Amino acid sequence: MATVLDDLYGFLLYAIGNLAVTRKLEVEYLRPVLLDVEYSLRAVSTKPDGRKIRMSATLEDVAGQVIARSVALFLIVEIEHFTSHGMPDTAS
Repeated sequence: MATVLDDLYGFLLYAIGNLAVTRKLEVEYLRPVLLDVEYSLRAVSTKPDGRKIRMSATLEDVAGQVIARSVALFLIVEIEHFTSHGMPDTAS
């Protein structure tokens, strides 16, 4: 679930146009997350505060019941952060 949520946050960062890295990600599991069950993901972000972007998300079942929720902190970085950490092919 943490990987799915981190990916969701990454798509939101892309949509809002910020390059950022995960600083902290917390997941609270409220009910079991079952295999082969359809869920909806929702995420929101706050306006950047300096380099910080805070986000939150929920995982809901088809009835709208919250199964898990998450909060995360991302730090805005420049493209050089990625190119200087051994990822030149994927950063361009």
